Amino acid sequence: MLIGVSLGPGDPELLTLKAIKIIKDADEVIVPGEMAAKIVRIYREPRIVEFPMKDGKKVAKELAKEISQREKDLIAFCCLGDVSLYSTFSLLTEEVLKINPKIEIKVIPGVSSVSAALAATKIFIKKSLLITTNFEEEVVAVMKAKKSAEVAEKLRTIGYSKILLVERLFMNGERICSEIPEEADYFSIILGVKE
Repeated sequence: MLIGVSLGPGDPELLTLKAIKIIKDADEVIVPGEMAAKIVRIYREPRIVEFPMKDGKKVAKELAKEISQREKDLIAFCCLGDVSLYSTFSLLTEEVLKINPKIEIKVIPGVSSVSAALAATKIFIKKSLLITTNFEEEVVAVMKAKKSAEVAEKLRTIGYSKILLVERLFMNGERICSEIPEEADYFSIILGVKE
């Protein structure tokens, strides 16, 4: 099993309890550089695999070959920020699944650099937030999507072909589905993905 563990923006006190547990319990912990290693070393010694900007994909392919052979091991790949946002973990996951589509992948969310930056600057989002590196949105997240069918239809009309409802995540009644109901819980997010 390969688990992407989010380390947060660099402050070890912002690690989640779940991240700490995985770091302690994993058969091996791998990090993409010294900054991540410093945080992980509080709990155990990690293996550092450098991902240079030029050859990141090449490094991911090599590491993926090894990981894909170890599907019975619990391997934690720990990155700064949240592994779901612009992370080397996405490169690694892509390559591992090309080699061994049966390997189980899990993601442990964490404090993203975006939410940390908002907290540090005391900026509060009341309407919308665009997170991008190139202004070509690949995924859009609509929070508090109570009128879920309406939101899904709007997303489809502007080019998002894959629509997912994430409702009551980590709470009782949690569900993740592509069949979008007319209405959803207040604690819901609709993800639109351009494929």
